[in-house]
Amino acid sequence: MTIVTKARFKEMFFKHGREKDGWGASYWARFFEQEPERPMKYLIEEPLSAEHVRMMIVSDYAVMEYRLFFMTEETEESFFRFPGD
Repeated sequence: MTIVTKARFKEMFFKHGREKDGWGASYWARFFEQEPERPMKYLIEEPLSAEHVRMMIVSDYAVMEYRLFFMTEETEESFFRFPGD
């Protein structure tokens, strides 16, 4: 992952985020518009291929990072399955 500015993080969010998936202006305003109480780092992992279309964001307050990365649809589906399902 690469550390980027908040402006670059926002650019990637709006470039790849889809409103229908919940990644729209209202989500950005609610979670990122105001500066957090403690400084956060913004990290991005670019899509690894054209199949990596599912944007994910992790807010990790233990290390004060927001991480934006991409998964394939198949990986995302299996990510939320419990072992044995």
